[in-house]
Amino acid sequence: MNNMGGLIRIIAVSYALIIGFSLAGCGEQAFEPIYDVPEDLQTHVDTFIAEAAIRGHEFTINNLIIEYDPELAFSTCGMCNSDSKSNDIQKVVKINPNCTIRYNEQIECLVFHELGHCFLGRQHNSDLLPNGDPKSIMIPNDFNLYAPCTYQFGEKECDFRYKRDYYLDELLDESTPVPDWAK
Repeated sequence: MNNMGGLIRIIAVSYALIIGFSLAGCGEQAFEPIYDVPEDLQTHVDTFIAEAAIRGHEFTINNLIIEYDPELAFSTCGMCNSDSKSNDIQKVVKINPNCTIRYNEQIECLVFHELGHCFLGRQHNSDLLPNGDPKSIMIPNDFNLYAPCTYQFGEKECDFRYKRDYYLDELLDESTPVPDWAK
């Protein structure tokens, strides 16, 4: 009987150790951010940070992965895995290399749109300004907001680079007033 008591004690201690080690592995692990941005897109991330600072928003981006993903749906030029302002989660932006982008301003607009989701917590906004232009860079599927002309046809204006300041102001402050060009 004495051997049986010792066996039960060994089993109980073993069971307690197994549970103890299992629970120790369940604790929260420290978040270790990864930063991996393709060289050709790094300038847009740097510009986003600089433009945010000009507008009074100081922050560091150290938890960002941007990757090209040809598997994204044809109509999806980019996407972010998070719309949380929290910096304690890994942010991943996927860019569809199959999207037709001709100008630096278009890729900048796309990257800023995705960073708006990832770091500003912005959602899509399909509202329009009084002149019918999109109110926000957060409009889905339009990266020509402040792009230059591809082809000039007739008298209609097609160089929209002058609109950039408004769209960046609005990205960082949703209460930005309607610009004169949109009234």
